[in-house]
Amino acid sequence: MYAQDSSKVEVERQLEKAFEELDTEESGLTGEQLTQFLEDLAANPININSAGVSELLQVPGFNLLIARAVIDYRKTKPFESISEIQEVRGVGLATYQRMRPYITIGGLNERIRDFYTSPGYWLSGNKFEVISRYQQNLEEQEGFSRPDSLGGYIGNPVKYYQRLRMQSEHLSINMTQEKDAGEQLNGISDFDYTSWHLALTENGDLKSLVVGDYSLSFGQGLVIWTGGAFGKGREVTGTISKNERGLRPYGSAQETDFFRGVAATYGDQVEFTAFYSDRPRTASIIEGDTTRFPSSSGFHRTQSELDRRNNIEQQTFGGRIKADTPLGLIGITGYSTEFSSYIGKGNSLSDLYGFEGRNNSVYGIDYRGLVGSSLVFGEIARSDNGGIGGVAGVEAPVGFSTDLALLYRNYQKDFQSFMGTGFGETSGDPNNESGLYVGISHRLPNGYSISGYVDQYQFEAPRSGTTQSTEGYDVLGLIEGNITNNLDAYILIRNEIKDDEYVIETESGREQRILGKEKRASVRLQTEYQLNRKVRLRSRGELVRYQSPGESWETGFLIYQDVRLQLSRKLQVDARVTFFDTDSFDTRVYQFENDLLYVLSNVALSGRGERVYGVLKYEASEWLEFWLKYSITTIEDVQSLSSGLGEIEGNQRSFLGVQGRVRF
Repeated sequence: MYAQDSSKVEVERQLEKAFEELDTEESGLTGEQLTQFLEDLAANPININSAGVSELLQVPGFNLLIARAVIDYRKTKPFESISEIQEVRGVGLATYQRMRPYITIGGLNERIRDFYTSPGYWLSGNKFEVISRYQQNLEEQEGFSRPDSLGGYIGNPVKYYQRLRMQSEHLSINMTQEKDAGEQLNGISDFDYTSWHLALTENGDLKSLVVGDYSLSFGQGLVIWTGGAFGKGREVTGTISKNERGLRPYGSAQETDFFRGVAATYGDQVEFTAFYSDRPRTASIIEGDTTRFPSSSGFHRTQSELDRRNNIEQQTFGGRIKADTPLGLIGITGYSTEFSSYIGKGNSLSDLYGFEGRNNSVYGIDYRGLVGSSLVFGEIARSDNGGIGGVAGVEAPVGFSTDLALLYRNYQKDFQSFMGTGFGETSGDPNNESGLYVGISHRLPNGYSISGYVDQYQFEAPRSGTTQSTEGYDVLGLIEGNITNNLDAYILIRNEIKDDEYVIETESGREQRILGKEKRASVRLQTEYQLNRKVRLRSRGELVRYQSPGESWETGFLIYQDVRLQLSRKLQVDARVTFFDTDSFDTRVYQFENDLLYVLSNVALSGRGERVYGVLKYEASEWLEFWLKYSITTIEDVQSLSSGLGEIEGNQRSFLGVQGRVRF
């Protein structure tokens, strides 16, 4: 490929690989945080000449084996170029391309540390950033035409976001504010959501000190993991083990997945983290002081939603100890949390083992170490009620061109770790699931590779929509390569079969629920052609087949043509035309889209129709950038779109987004 901006292109590709296989609900909960993490890491790359193991493990593509090898390599001489890292054991071309946007060699001679009392120390590498974003559906939705007294939206249809951030090598100050469409905004201090922090970073042994909002990501995610993570997808090896991000200042607009209070990490070979959080949450009231578990939507658009806003408190405290030993990285994590109201669980069978009460605590121990050239990792955790969750895995090279990944997880049905995010078939809390994942990738000559995984899983207790234990398996196969210097292509095949219940009528006329197989299969072909330095073309065709238990097969397909025009050094345009035709929502097709900065778009398309969008990015100067996105979706043979308060009369939905960023 011709060089455009290789770092930005690679970040974009990694986000696409991470999220395009997820549905919009799953990706939306954590995608914005992971997007921001990668974008920020690319803007502030890790210095491979000075970073320790924990810092290096922040970088996609790094594991403990590579991090140790980098440190051993630089003991003989510093890295003189970024590409020199390919001489390190375990870093091939694919791994190098994955980590390239996030690493730097810095200066070869480290500057003598200034006194902490010097303003120059705190302002070294200072960057100031202001972001303002406007987004809106252009057609009127039912919620905006319905009066407040009848349950309509109380605010205007604009979704507005703004962020102010000052960041240096040792200091971060941030305020993020957002109102969703339908929420009220009565002034600069009256946003529905405001996040802020003041953080000291990388000050000797004081790794981080945060006052305000922060995220915590430890071990393999069974105790605490906020901020999104890579999971099952096109990267079949190298992503099943989590590289913890530890304590980080929080500046995302995702409204529920963070802590608010004070936290600090201190140490070198042995790191200590302590944290305290006290923040309001929103929950539906059952009766009296009994509520459901706090909502993760963050919406306060109707009067009833607004009346519940921040109606309970959640107080959390805990800590972590992590030791970097000759045997590997060993960590112990624990926390205790208390709600101001009694949390009641639902009445369905799938809620049978859900959390109930005011208090919960979870603690666990995790490990990452090397056995020869293989990475071995795992974590085991226990919740307050005695439920156990565990995960163990290995990532190993098999010969020179093949990598193998194995992971076994067993999250008991009564394991209650609602602040965790474990690897699994379902996103979110690691509970009620066991399974075995096997992934393998093999590099072929001439720039080709073949990879795939098989993931077998089981749910011991009923899930939503079922009354008994169920199981299934998921298979993915991928062939990709560089056909010519300017033409890349891949073929992806995926097949998933899992248990589901359906209803039949017996001879006596009674309804009976029986277990059957739900099947979903898809095949995708995508090509990407760099016509010249200014034009990139991307084409995709995808076919999906789905069969519900006891029903006939349904079909869906998608075809799109995408073009990127680098009209000048300052002006970039992305445009796409998509045609789709699906028999039902079950055969929906997904497409990952270019969007405004820090916005994740993984759009689900169903029905028969077309979607067109365009994104314009203009760098007016070194300190001023603009983004503009317009999209329109047309669904044929329908009189209205969506339902409830989101219903739109007619068969078109159009959306406009505008964003500006000032930085200096």
